[in-house]
Amino acid sequence: MSGPLSGLGPPALVDWCEPNFVASPWIAEWWNTWSSVAMVPIAVLGLWHLRGQGWRYVAGMLGLASVGTGSALFHGTLLRVAQALDELPMLGVGLSCVWAVLHRESPLGHGRRLAWGLSAFALGFTVAYATVPWAFALFVGVYGLMIGWVALMTIRLTWFAPSSLAMKRSALGMILGFGSAFFAFWLPEHVFLACNHPLQALQLHSFWHVLGGIGTVSWWRWVHHHRAQLHGAS
Repeated sequence: MSGPLSGLGPPALVDWCEPNFVASPWIAEWWNTWSSVAMVPIAVLGLWHLRGQGWRYVAGMLGLASVGTGSALFHGTLLRVAQALDELPMLGVGLSCVWAVLHRESPLGHGRRLAWGLSAFALGFTVAYATVPWAFALFVGVYGLMIGWVALMTIRLTWFAPSSLAMKRSALGMILGFGSAFFAFWLPEHVFLACNHPLQALQLHSFWHVLGGIGTVSWWRWVHHHRAQLHGAS
């Protein structure tokens, strides 16, 4: 990575296929940066839909907004510290999703022991992330396992157990948003296609940001509808 920001710190461990500093001398990846910013209003809209339903939804939407902000800094600067501001909040959001699934049947105010355990895991992960040279692979592996488990549990609790129509709609929104963003855009951009492939001109990674944000909001709405089915209110 080279450009006017390169002197501000070590470069990020990964560089995406979008050409750097083309649209602006101050923004490394133009499309990836602004599509990351789009996650913030998506989170605000999700917060409006889930207003008054409890602190877990506020935390989920604030987490999504922090991911969007960190992702914009990461793609805008391609600095190592900005990469951490993107990926560590993603880990935090993933852990909050794990907590919400495991405590889906618990009354409000319960789940503090698990929350402390997950917080300890997050602290240990942060220390490892800051020290090992393969931090990006560590992040992808841990985050992928968490989100994969959450997705499988969501599918099982929706289509292999009694569930409301609202649950099915929200789960489908999660699958079409987050699932399609990963399989149709993240994997092709980063794994399957060379950076000079003609499809890379579509800025595939930017679709991952927007659709992933929409899928995340849909998932938290699924949590709300599932708790409403279990308890009569969330």
